[in-house]
Amino acid sequence: MRRFSESDVWDEPLYLAGESAPPGHYQEVASGRTVYQDGEDRLPASLDGHVACYRRISCTWQQIKGGEANQKASSR
Repeated sequence: MRRFSESDVWDEPLYLAGESAPPGHYQEVASGRTVYQDGEDRLPASLDGHVACYRRISCTWQQIKGGEANQKASSR
């Protein structure tokens, strides 16, 4: 697990657990756990006594294509 220091630079905003966030994929900074929200909702707590901090991540083309294939297969 990578530890971040005060000198690390972030281009994107950070979201705290319980904060309302737009739809998308999010990664918890401390654990690397990913969360997907299909609509605007509150981000989940870490459930380990620590405040969860999330950053928004973008999908790769392979992940997007895989999602499209899964949607086509489930619609049959």
